Amino acid sequence: MQLEEILSELENNTGTFPRLAIERAIEEREAITPVLLATLEECKNNLEEFFDKDAYMLHIYALYLLAQFRETKAYPLIIEFFSIPGDMPLDITGDVVTEDLAKILASVYDGNIEPIKQLIENAELNEYVRDAAIQSLVVLMLQGIITREEVIKYYEELFVSKLKNEPEDSYVWTHLVKNSANICPIELKEHIDRAFENDLIDLWYIRQKNVHDAIEIGVEAALDKLRNNQRYSLIDNTISEMEHWACFRPKTPDKKYNLPIVSEGFNPSVNKNKDKADKKKKMQKESRRKNRTKKK
Repeated sequence: MQLEEILSELENNTGTFPRLAIERAIEEREAITPVLLATLEECKNNLEEFFDKDAYMLHIYALYLLAQFRETKAYPLIIEFFSIPGDMPLDITGDVVTEDLAKILASVYDGNIEPIKQLIENAELNEYVRDAAIQSLVVLMLQGIITREEVIKYYEELFVSKLKNEPEDSYVWTHLVKNSANICPIELKEHIDRAFENDLIDLWYIRQKNVHDAIEIGVEAALDKLRNNQRYSLIDNTISEMEHWACFRPKTPDKKYNLPIVSEGFNPSVNKNKDKADKKKKMQKESRRKNRTKKK
């Protein structure tokens, strides 16, 4: 299979996972890498055009293959792509953001942590992108690329000052606490308790007791638990990451799977995690409004 044939197989979703084409793409890493980088560049520069291509998937394969290749040249492109304000980057990548963007960012990381911090701190960006960036620091820590002390120090900066203008109903506050809890946030307890007291945290996702329990188990036990969780690994195998996606299975639903892309084809505007979270956030807002009324 020549390069042109590989790209043709990967361009659109036909309902079947293109295993052979992916295998050949991996074998042709040197030749296909510039094409995958160019694909991300083109997609980034023409978001609306790609949004209308429901079956188009080459940009998705590019994200995973470049992550598997540890291609650091992809790092600034992926950062720029997901730095576009609003929901469009999420809309054309589906549940990739909520499921694997943290792993992808960590896999192509080039040693400069500032772009990830910029994703986290930019209030104009999609909140699920910002959450993935927060989580990517935990992935980098577990892989020994940055230290726990660096992550704790930066998370503390977020609590104390860098998110000071963040809306009180922001999803980012909640997921900052969730990611902090995952690494045993002994040093952050005061800030986390204050966030709960200020009603900044969505209790659908995490409660104060969960944080206290996380602290009780200790740092080493907490990190060992994360090391056994695939969500905190790097992308090592595009095939195993993608082959069981719902868009490659028959139309009949199979309840035993809990997978990223849920449409019959690849419909990037469908994002179950996002819809569920939005509903929870609305309920939380209503609850907060009632609580404030009672306090008055």
